[in-house]
Order: sequence, then structure tokens, then C-alpha cells
Amino acid sequence: MLKSIYRKLRKKLFATKGDRDVGEVLRGGMVSFLYRILTMLVSYGVFFLISKFLGSRGVGIFNISIDTASILVMVGCLGFNTSIVRFVSQYSAKSWTGLIRLLYRSIFRVSMILSVVLALGLYLTSEWIALDYYADEGLIVPLKISAVSIPFLVMSTINVEFIRGLKKVQISELFRNLSIQFVTLIGIVISSFVAVTATDPVKYYAIGAAMAFLATSYFIHRYLKIQASQAKDEDSTDVPAYSFRFHLGISIPMILTSFIQLLNGKVDVLMLGYFRNTSDVGVFAMALKLSVITNFVIGALKTIAMPKISELFWSGKQTELNNVIQYSTRLIFIFSFPVSLVLLIFPEFILGLVKEEFIAGAMTLRIFAFTQLINACSGMVAVFLNMAGQQAFFTRLVAVTTTVNIGLNLLLIPIWGLEGAALATMVSTVSWNLIGVYYIYKKNGIMTFYNPFYKIKPGGGASDPNHDQ
Repeated sequence: MLKSIYRKLRKKLFATKGDRDVGEVLRGGMVSFLYRILTMLVSYGVFFLISKFLGSRGVGIFNISIDTASILVMVGCLGFNTSIVRFVSQYSAKSWTGLIRLLYRSIFRVSMILSVVLALGLYLTSEWIALDYYADEGLIVPLKISAVSIPFLVMSTINVEFIRGLKKVQISELFRNLSIQFVTLIGIVISSFVAVTATDPVKYYAIGAAMAFLATSYFIHRYLKIQASQAKDEDSTDVPAYSFRFHLGISIPMILTSFIQLLNGKVDVLMLGYFRNTSDVGVFAMALKLSVITNFVIGALKTIAMPKISELFWSGKQTELNNVIQYSTRLIFIFSFPVSLVLLIFPEFILGLVKEEFIAGAMTLRIFAFTQLINACSGMVAVFLNMAGQQAFFTRLVAVTTTVNIGLNLLLIPIWGLEGAALATMVSTVSWNLIGVYYIYKKNGIMTFYNPFYKIKPGGGASDPNHDQ
């Protein structure tokens, strides 16, 4: 049944046939796509229940707690959550199982120690953050719970990316967000038979993170054990000596990029909570949550495309790489455009379906919908730059645009509130996407931005009628 749907979808959307690389991305992307749809439904179910039982303030408390932890999780990952996909896919292709084992064990030790330190820091400062920064006593316990979840979130994040590097799409997608969100949803439903408190969603989120960590760790331990027993003697002349310093050197620019990029997406919530109140954060977060509904398509394709882009780029297969980028971008746009259009035209109606108090975020939702449309059109800019070894440029780019975002938030939130924060996000996000598109095209000759006049040739590459490569 799934194969039949795949063939029909490929025939409908794509002009080429027999492209193995595109086929692999599409097949894997469809599996990831289905998981992302399920994750999206569960995630929106969590938001709906929180808004129903706790209102906009409950949504605000949940988002501030999770977003604060997310920033520290990104630091704890040390960039390995991105680089490990590249390394594992490269080493697996060459059957360097011993190198993969050494890499994972060293990353595990370092990240676990760092994540515990970060968790302790948040736990000890949670009361100060809640009272002095947000002026909301209700945030104290949720922030403490978020602190406890940090080591589990760090290691489950790294584990999921390790599994993705092995191209085990179903397993990586199951534990990326779905399992955590599902545990959170079930926990809130159970609590609803008694009473749902502001700490409950964060508590169940932490439990889900712990379960994801245990499950993914078991899978990786079992995989490494099987590989060790089946591995043939590796030729030491072919296998490079393991160096944690080398891998860390590659990952550090990626942690800076990932951290700055994450901060760019979270700074609005954190700064809005300072200038306004937790209820305003809840309305803002709901508008943002609805706008990123298109991101599950990007995320689904990114999951399988990351190792494929790395493999093709470092193998020097320019035509095949161009094919994968073009088809992925086209598919992203086809699914994203109608959703963004609906959000732009009917924001009041959509927010009113959640709860009447959220209609105040209608203009904010319009701004976010336009932002996400540009994001979808730009394709996988961040993925390409990271997988192609051009992460240093992306780090500088996102650092500049994040600085602009922070400055605009300081300027616009006191004047326009929710809309000011949304405008700041739009300017920074659109800027790094479009500049990244231009850089990739000039340096690599690959156009990641969707253009209906950029024709896809059957069997290879793409041609622009206005430009000859």
C-alpha cells in the first residue's frame, strides 16, 4: 500500500524516473513525513489541552520552561547533534565501525558531564529567574523540573542524530519528538481526571525525555555490540586514527551555529516574558506554534536528506546532489504554500478555534505565516552549509542576524508588543535564509530557493534559462 502511494506521488510530483538518490530521499522522507504528521498532531494536542485547562498563562509557563531548557540542551550537545550525522554516515559507508564506537563513547562522556553541570546551574538559579526576570512565582517549580530533564534531553538528542546517521529513519523519528510529546499528552489526559496544574505538562515532558534517552541508548548499545561482533579486521592503513580534538574542532562551529539559531527562535519568547507577562507569551507561542505547521515537511525531508547531502557532496557527485536539493525544495514548497496561505487569510478564525483569548495574536500569526513561507521557499540552507563543511560562514551569518533580532526585540516589543517580537523574528529569519541561498548558489552553483522557472531536467540537475553553469 505504502509503495503504491509512493509511486503515484513520485509520478505526480516529479518529472524524472530512476533517480536512485532522489528515490532514497523521497522514500525516507515519506516515512519521516508520516512520523512528522503524527508528531504534529500529538504536539498540537498537547498545546490544545494546556490552553483548555490552563489558558494562555499555562501555555506561557510551559513554553518559557521548555525554551529555557532547550537553549541549555543545545550547549550541552556541543554541536555533536549536528556533526554526528555527518561522521556516522561517512564512517558507516566505509565500514569503520571501530571509529564509530570510539566517537560515540567519547561524545557520551563529555556531553553527559556538561549537561549535568548545566542542569545544576538552572536548578539553583530557577527561583531567581522566575521572580527577578519574569516576576512570576508560578515558574519556579516548572523551571526546576526542566533543569532535571536537561541531561536526558541532551543525550536523547545526540542519540537520535546518531541513529539518523545510520539512516534508521523510523527509529530516529519515533524518538526525536513523538515519544516525548506522546508521553506529555497522555500525562495531561490522565491528570485531567483530577486537576491539571501548571507544573504537570513540564513534568510529563521530562518523563518523556527520560524514556526517550533510555530507549535510544539501548538501541545504540545493541547496534554497537552487534557491529563489534560482526566486524572484520579493519586495515589500519585505511582507517584514520581516532581524534576527539578533530571531531570537536568540526563540531564547535556547529554548536555556535545551532545555539545561535536556536536562540534566534527563542529570544522572542524570553524577551517578551520580560517586557510583558506570561499570558502574552502564551498567545505569542500559540501563534508561533500554528505558523510552524509547515516545518514538519522541511523536517521530514531534512531527516533523510542530511546524510544523503553529506554523502553526495563529499563524494563529488555534483549532479546527483543538485537533483536531491532541487526535488526536496520543490516538495517543501508544494506542501507549505497552501498552509501558509490559509494562515495568512484566516488567522482570527484559526486562533478562535483554540480559545477566544488567543485571537489577540491574529496579526502575529500573519507575520509568522509569511516568515515560514520564505523559509520553505529557501529550502535546506542550514543543512547544506553544515553538511558541506561551510558551517563557519553559517555561524557568522546567524550570529549577525540573531544580534539584529535581539536589537529589534529591544526596540519593537515595548512599542508593538507581540507584533514587534514577530517582526523582529521575520527580519532575522528572512535575512539569513536569503543570504544563505545566495552564498550557496555563488559558491557551489546550487540553487536551493524554489523558482517555478528553474526547470528540472529529466535524469540530472536543473537548468535556469537565465543562467548557464
